[in-house]
Amino acid sequence: MKVYKEKDSLKYKDNYLRFQILDKDYNGALNTLDKIRNFYKDSYPDYSKIAGIQFEFFILMKKAKTKDVRSTYERLFREKYSSLPFLSKNLIPDSFKFKENYNKNEVIKILKDSIKQDSISLKNAVLLCRHYNYYTVITETFSIAKPLLKKLDEEEFLVKDSIIVKTKKGNELTLYYVLNKKIKQASPTILHFSTYLRNNDYFTSIAKSNSNRGYNIVYAHSRGIYLSRDEITPFEFEVEDVNEIIDWIIKQPWSNGKVGMIGGSYDGFSQWAATKNLHPALKTIIPTASVGFGLDFPMYNNCFSPYMLRWLNYAKKQTDSKLFIDEKKWLSLYNSYYKKGIAFNKLDSLLGKTNPIFQKWLEHPSFDAFWQSKLPYKKDFAKIDIPVLTFTGYFDADQRGAMYYYNEHHKYNKNANHYLVIGPYSHSGVISGVEEEYKGYKIDPVAKINIEDISYQWFDYILKGKEKPKFLKDKVNLQVMGTNQWRNVASIDKISNRKLKLYLNKTKLQEAKPKVDFMFQKIDFLDRKDTLQSLDGEKIIDSIQKINLKDKLVFETDTFNVPFEINGSFTGNLKTAINKKDIDVTITIYEKLSTGKYFKLSHEYFARASYAKDNTKRNLLRPNVIENITIKNTFFTSRKIEKGSRLIVVLGIRKSADAQINYGTGKDVSEETIADAEEPLEIKWYNDSYIEIPVMEQSSQNSN
Repeated sequence: MKVYKEKDSLKYKDNYLRFQILDKDYNGALNTLDKIRNFYKDSYPDYSKIAGIQFEFFILMKKAKTKDVRSTYERLFREKYSSLPFLSKNLIPDSFKFKENYNKNEVIKILKDSIKQDSISLKNAVLLCRHYNYYTVITETFSIAKPLLKKLDEEEFLVKDSIIVKTKKGNELTLYYVLNKKIKQASPTILHFSTYLRNNDYFTSIAKSNSNRGYNIVYAHSRGIYLSRDEITPFEFEVEDVNEIIDWIIKQPWSNGKVGMIGGSYDGFSQWAATKNLHPALKTIIPTASVGFGLDFPMYNNCFSPYMLRWLNYAKKQTDSKLFIDEKKWLSLYNSYYKKGIAFNKLDSLLGKTNPIFQKWLEHPSFDAFWQSKLPYKKDFAKIDIPVLTFTGYFDADQRGAMYYYNEHHKYNKNANHYLVIGPYSHSGVISGVEEEYKGYKIDPVAKINIEDISYQWFDYILKGKEKPKFLKDKVNLQVMGTNQWRNVASIDKISNRKLKLYLNKTKLQEAKPKVDFMFQKIDFLDRKDTLQSLDGEKIIDSIQKINLKDKLVFETDTFNVPFEINGSFTGNLKTAINKKDIDVTITIYEKLSTGKYFKLSHEYFARASYAKDNTKRNLLRPNVIENITIKNTFFTSRKIEKGSRLIVVLGIRKSADAQINYGTGKDVSEETIADAEEPLEIKWYNDSYIEIPVMEQSSQNSN
């Protein structure tokens, strides 16, 4: 202890605590533990109250000098436990997890290998103290603490797992629920409905936390998941199955007949599916990053992606995370598909067998009755009269699904009570907790919001009659990147006051309409040198060298002399003549900063030209005839464009290993192969093509 030094003050205190316990300096050890907790006071307040709690009880028990160790330990534990806030209690079990015999074996190993001539290095002496200290704490107290923790938890919460609900048609749905035993009266229920199995410790812990807010929490699963003996059929039956679960919930003695739904991605989709035939007990939904089935997954603007097969191998009876996160395997599969040039509908064969769901989806390249029947469509939205709170992000891959529901709800129901929150969030960020940095972009401090807290304030508002969340200052709430401000307006049409129309002229992006001319491009689909290196390589802020510009055209504005905001989704029209019957176009928009760096303003837009007019019906292009390709359903963004910046548009054709390749024959794209690539694609891009960007000019800004 006299010679021990450490540059890292927290590491020093952590080790010194162990020395003090071994030296039986229990008061000194408690004082050091307080200093360790103080370190986390601001950054992790819930943890700061229980950091090192396993050592605290060991020390207090030793100080008590009692023969009745068990009852003394239990009394001390209960006293502390009852004084803690729930979120701190929730973290305690992690402090009592350990590897059987690990510390004991490490002690034996150090004694055997590290002592030379009755001497030990300081480094090994520290390790010896740590392992021996933890070994004694485990052997003397953990056998008391672990069953006690279970008992204390059971006194507060009722967790019922493995419940099978039989539907009217004889299908099986599995659920589990968490009740707060302190709540004696019937209460509102919050329902999660997912195709992912969510009965692990992580989700149960979250359920307990939210049950502590005064709600019954139910996690239900799609057919075929967990204990259900049905076939796995993702997206197929949520329209009816969610209502079956709600029917079950409201018959329970702990239900007061009011149900709210929450969740992201697939769970967001299932909420909207439930509104197609709205159950009277469903009082509100909070869909986050909601999949628009057939609209942004498994196809976006009628273009399928290989990712759909990866996802189908994830959504199994027991969710297969291990296979899903095996990046090497999937990169190899996509590259193999690309290099061989096989038909897209043979992609599943590269994994060794046919996937019937994959094949079924590919049979519907139009947004036809198959997709329309699984979610609210057109007049269905007119009947959705419950309050809705939608969350999504500028970099959320399912933003277009979320915005489909939002836009259609307002289109068909003029009195829609629908709030929108959108900011600089990724798909996982908006669902699992906002990231301070995403792909190199550090978000504005005000964008770091707690979505779960706002959601439960909303439930309190709708289901318990409390005040509306203070964060929701108006119906539309968007964070303007680069301003550290939120803009709050009554409706989506108030987020901008002008359309900036920019023509794609040679290499210029200009406001003045140019004299008609064209740019010529030749794309060789036989060229497969550009195999996929990474699915996630591009940063939000990057240099031009890092951006894939192969077979792309780049258009650039002059420098802007005054700052302005971009708020919303760009639209436009591409005027083109090609020697084939179809193409898949891609457009990405950047802000070129005065530093020379490129800021990616939103997700890449791509679309199949033959569906540009109508996503429900394919209209092939006429070879060598000038055609208009409407640009719509692009990603929403909001950012302040600074004085000295420029806008960059990158235009191209979708041709890569992580894309379904459209060879332009006019056949079903899923059946086309590299044999259809003999004739290169020739394109004339006419320079009266344009994009329109919704902007809010500075003089009219009124930020909150």
